Amino acid sequence: MTKHVEYTPHGVCSRKITFDLIDGVVRNVKFVGGCAGNTKGVASLAEGMEAKEVANRLRGIPCQGANSCPHQLSLAIDQALAE
Repeated sequence: MTKHVEYTPHGVCSRKITFDLIDGVVRNVKFVGGCAGNTKGVASLAEGMEAKEVANRLRGIPCQGANSCPHQLSLAIDQALAE
């Protein structure tokens, strides 16, 4: 099963996160805005991983406070899996 996800993050520099869930695996993560090197790195590391594992690893990572683009990706994945 393939699901395309578009998520609007809150409280971070990035303005949008998109990705595909293909049979529970994260593919094609893209951040709009944010720190380019960091968001590209997170996207590359998440590619091909089980969605639950990505969310678990990224949840709670801080960036100038208790929130971050990686944390927002974890929330987006959690939301997509719950739908």
